[in-house]
Amino acid sequence: AARAHRRIAAVTTHRRHDRLAIALLLVLPTLFFGDVLFGDSNFYLRDLTRFHYPMKQILREVVQHGEFPYWNRYFSGGQPLAANPQHEVFYPPNWLIFLPSYDLGFRLQILLHIYIALLGMYALLRSMELSVIPSLLGAISWGMGGLLLSCVNVLPTLYCAAWLPLTCLYTRNFLLRRRGRDFALASLFLGLQLLVGEPTTLFQTGVLLGMYGLYRAWYSEKRGPAAARNVFSVAMICVAACALAAVQVIPMIDHARDSIRAQRFDFDVVGQWSMPPVKIVELIFPNLLGHASINNLPWYWGGVLYPGAGLPFLLNIYCGLAIAALAAGGLAARLRGSRLFAVLFVLSVAMALGGYTPFLRWLYDAGIINTLRYPEKFILMGVFAMIVFGTYALDQALAGERRVTEAAAGFALATGIFAGAVCLLGFTPWSVDGFLAAFGLAPSAGAMLMIARAWSDWSVAGVRALALLVLLLTMHTRRRALWSIAAVIFVCADLAGVVDELNPRMPRRFFTEAPELAKALPQDRSAFRIYHDADWQTDDSIANQFFRSGLPAYWASRNGLFPVMTAGYGISTVMDRDFDKSGLLPSTEFGRAVSDVRQSGKPGWWRPLMAMSNAWYRTVYNDYADEESRAGGDVTELAPVAFAEEEHQPRYYFADQIVRVSDRHDFARKMIHQTFSRNVAFIGAEPFNPARGVVHAVHESANRAAIDVESFGRGFLVMSVTPHKSWRVTIDGRRTKPVVTNIGFQGVVVPPGSHRVAMQYRNDLIPISAAISIFAAVGLAAVARKRKTT
Repeated sequence: AARAHRRIAAVTTHRRHDRLAIALLLVLPTLFFGDVLFGDSNFYLRDLTRFHYPMKQILREVVQHGEFPYWNRYFSGGQPLAANPQHEVFYPPNWLIFLPSYDLGFRLQILLHIYIALLGMYALLRSMELSVIPSLLGAISWGMGGLLLSCVNVLPTLYCAAWLPLTCLYTRNFLLRRRGRDFALASLFLGLQLLVGEPTTLFQTGVLLGMYGLYRAWYSEKRGPAAARNVFSVAMICVAACALAAVQVIPMIDHARDSIRAQRFDFDVVGQWSMPPVKIVELIFPNLLGHASINNLPWYWGGVLYPGAGLPFLLNIYCGLAIAALAAGGLAARLRGSRLFAVLFVLSVAMALGGYTPFLRWLYDAGIINTLRYPEKFILMGVFAMIVFGTYALDQALAGERRVTEAAAGFALATGIFAGAVCLLGFTPWSVDGFLAAFGLAPSAGAMLMIARAWSDWSVAGVRALALLVLLLTMHTRRRALWSIAAVIFVCADLAGVVDELNPRMPRRFFTEAPELAKALPQDRSAFRIYHDADWQTDDSIANQFFRSGLPAYWASRNGLFPVMTAGYGISTVMDRDFDKSGLLPSTEFGRAVSDVRQSGKPGWWRPLMAMSNAWYRTVYNDYADEESRAGGDVTELAPVAFAEEEHQPRYYFADQIVRVSDRHDFARKMIHQTFSRNVAFIGAEPFNPARGVVHAVHESANRAAIDVESFGRGFLVMSVTPHKSWRVTIDGRRTKPVVTNIGFQGVVVPPGSHRVAMQYRNDLIPISAAISIFAAVGLAAVARKRKTT
């Protein structure tokens, strides 16, 4: 009875501690991001401004108007919406954007995934039978660490990474216990990752699951059969997850075949943002290469390591000195799992280094990785493994494994000594020249401020290492509760600086108020598009004046209505640069042709291209000095561009001339060296002399268009909408096959007389895939009811 009483008391105590830990995990992001959750601020960095915020507005608008979001008519002449996973149409947390306040829903879905990451990692670590304090510290290192919070500005990576701990948790449980419930939940959480469809994170998830399955088999009595069984189990979880997420996976694969992703990228594109080898040291010294943002300005002196970008893809990968030291201590003590961690970490780093080693090139040449970009993202796998292993090492150290404590303390001491030595070097006469040479900086007042900041950072690093050393040396004190509180405070304080600078805020009006430039356009914006020529002028001297670092660049993008921010104000664009490298091949080829013609320098080169694209306005840069004077130096009021109005060519018109072209190169040559009417049509078929025709009325919605026309003979109707196999075009209800026209659009031959030409976009794969997802969900629900499965 006494033993039973003690067991009940222990369980009650553990549950109370779990509740306290979970409460703290809920409080931390609420405190750090309270201004976003309750105040007047919003995240804005990088892709949030130029892509995610306006793109999700498009989805919301289509659904609110009572249509299924098959097609995005706002960008590049029209692009698939639901089939492109960048829009997360079928991802349930994304549906928060349908709240009455779009801005609130957008903020909530970002913060939700930080909570999911924190609680999911805590649940994973506790499922590994680690004690509460190590699990709490590991969860904070993951959910509030530099790597995950660096993904807030690239939402697909954030969403996919947030579910990773729960996917690992239930996959591990299934490999150990073979319960149907664990299989179903592992498939569910992996399915959620697949609904997001971020390929690099999915690839790393698969590697983690597969390697863990082999690791479990290694410690079994029959390694061969166990390995085969575990690999098969992981494969079945992946199959079930794919079936559950079929509504996105199948259209996504089909879309990739029709888009630029069907063509392998040049290796230079794949290797962009390769992780410099020195960035690995950022796991120990968070500000080794600089700061992502201080007072909304980047202080990143390591920009020379990212030519053309100036900032890394992952702004910081620091997840706490304690985790790094404990992982090193666990390796030195050769704890169980150390070899698995070492293999995962080395593999992760080798892939993240990208173009710095031949490894990525081998994978590229083998066809394994030739449509993925940003190799730096592959460090996620290594950091995740380091946090799990470091947490396990802490648990072992608290249980009395002195070798871990001693090795971790030695690591902290060495870190502190190194930081102190660098601080001392700061007093030497050659320190300034060494810093400038190392980071390719020219002598200036700004460079001297960076040097002073770097010296301060090294001082903080020394203090941090000393504090960790004290914690490690007092780990086995009898006052374990006080030590635990001190450890939590240390980890939170250690990460606080990184958290604050990774996600700077912008006043909410930045998104919710329309810029003055948008007000200059007609209120009825359904009939025309704009060509943002200024967006192509990335190296223009005037552009560089407006797009300075930090806040000025973001206000210039917002006030200049740069794509795809235009969509948030009901403005369609065309002749665009492919922002996320997922555009349909015809629009990609048309964009390349536009670039070729533009570079020719032909006077007025844009007019015929704008006419065939239904673009009525072209952006041109304002004079910077004049604009700065007008705005009184206030960067929030600077308008970098103005609209130049051109002829109002309709979206649907009859061609008065048909010219045959073989490809976009032939098209560009003809546009450069010849002159045509604005109603010309270029096609790949045999041309004919088209009859005159009139468009009497047009009725459009997201997925449909009805055009009432009259043709005075055999005419050719040009439809300035991107062609795709899912468009159904009929003339008076009879199906007709559209012809690719002007490289990036389509057209149909119209017989004499009055007719109604109807266009409807419907991806038939989506209803079929949805049925598979529903069937899989029902099947997994049935599997979850089983106590055990083989």
